[in-house]
Amino acid sequence: MTEYEQLCCILSDEFLSSSQDVMTENKGNTHKAQYVNINDGNRRGLNRRLYRFDLEDKDFLPFFNKTNDSPEGLRKFCDYVLLVSYKNKTYILLIELKRGDASGADKQLRASESFIEFLYKTARRLHEDFGDFDFDHRNIVLRKIKIKPCKSNKTGIKLSQIDKNKDIIPFESSGILPLARFL
Repeated sequence: MTEYEQLCCILSDEFLSSSQDVMTENKGNTHKAQYVNINDGNRRGLNRRLYRFDLEDKDFLPFFNKTNDSPEGLRKFCDYVLLVSYKNKTYILLIELKRGDASGADKQLRASESFIEFLYKTARRLHEDFGDFDFDHRNIVLRKIKIKPCKSNKTGIKLSQIDKNKDIIPFESSGILPLARFL
């Protein structure tokens, strides 16, 4: 069982996004909805699953305090988690869609990274307890991506400008996420 398959088994299908091809950010009447299509370039052997841990719709992180007395930022989380399996690697893309003020995006992405570390530890524990599969953290690549809309019809950042070594990758999009550029 690959790391991708293990992580998919750990995460509940309840949190799969209703659309596996389009990410949506809709904040009421204050902003126009943001839609981002995932373009995987029809790559052979690429598998992906898009998860949405919407704190408003589902009881995600139910063990965290939901009252006004809870510490600020306790229940922060990114908009989407995209798990990708490609060429013997598992990619975890933490994606935050932002329109307007993007000041809180970094905190949301870092909080989501803590959740991913929990998933790693869970998979490792299962391997140690049951030993029926191997979990190698080195086969996993984590990327944190902040997507803002751009005004033109062309992707806002050229291939050479995507720095995969950055802690948080800023990306401007006119509605398309060119997945191969982040793998």
